[in-house]
This record gives sequence, C-alpha cells and structure tokens, in this order.
Amino acid sequence: MARKLFLQINMTVDGYVEDANGDIDWHFADAEFDSFILDTLRSIDGMVFGRVAFEKLAAYWPTAEASAGSETQRETARLMNELPKYVLSQTLTGSDWHNSHVLSRDVPAEIERLKARPGKDLALFAGAAAATSLVRLGVVDELRLIVDPLLQGGGTRLFDGKGEPTRLELTATRPFASGAVVLTYVPRRQ
Repeated sequence: MARKLFLQINMTVDGYVEDANGDIDWHFADAEFDSFILDTLRSIDGMVFGRVAFEKLAAYWPTAEASAGSETQRETARLMNELPKYVLSQTLTGSDWHNSHVLSRDVPAEIERLKARPGKDLALFAGAAAATSLVRLGVVDELRLIVDPLLQGGGTRLFDGKGEPTRLELTATRPFASGAVVLTYVPRRQ
C-alpha cells in the first residue's frame, strides 16, 4: 500500500496562515499541542515544504534542541532535524539542514515517487503556495487544518481563491483546550 501525503498547517478562522509581515507568532502552543506535533512527527517518514517556509524553518530548527524547554520539545527538534526534508524549489540547489533534498523537476511525479516508496506517510507542513499548488495537482491525500481561534484580518491566505472547486469530506475532528481544532478532510476524487 502506498503511503499518503497529508497537509498539516495552522490557520486562523478567517483562513490566514501568516500575518501581513509573514509572521506566525500567533500560533498557539501548549503542552497538549506539543504532544500532538510530536505524535505527528513520529508517524511520518518525511516532510515536504515550499522554499520560503523551508528557509525559515532551516534557520530555526538546527539549533532548537539545545534551547528546548521540555523533553517533548527536544524530541520534536530532534525529529525535525533527522527526518528527510523535501523542499519544492526552482532556485534552491541545496541546504545545510541535515537530510534535506530539493525537488525541482516534475514535482507531481517526484511526489508520487516518494509516495510509492515503502514506509510511513509524508507531511506537507508549510507554505501556502506549495499547499495550494499540490492540492490543485491532486497529490495531497488528506488535509489536516489546525484552526486557531483568531480572526487575523490580513496576511497570506492558505488558498488563494483561484482554481477549480475541490469537494472535501470531513473524516475527523480534534479539539484542543486552547480553542483550536484540527479538521481532517480528504479530497473527493471524481
């Protein structure tokens, strides 16, 4: 059985994944959410990112383990650094972030090749443009939208409002004490 690619991303109630300055400091984080993220990382064999998000994360994670405040955060940092990372980019040629790989040619085919390998699922964690593109291309098998209880009022929307409608089926919900909720959808393939 082929593994799947799922999108997991934080967003506000009004659909933004970052504010007007490109910041994500509005994301909630608590021990319950930290455990959820660690469980997600333990369940995958690789992560996919858009280039801009990848570069932001590559500037943070390599040193995050040393400054982590809890064992859960240390383990999260260790997995972020050890797991294979696949970055979608036409301009990036490499990265110093351990176990990083650039996908630049025929991205849908490269994603399908990754999905066809044996192992655990793959997570698409960041990049509104990458998420929009891969969902439109039909290579995302599940969407896990972490909706934070916030009306941002501006910034970068997860989906840009262009393209054909995609019907989704709600398969799971998970509320957090913070008021955030994970909504899990699968695209209805026609």
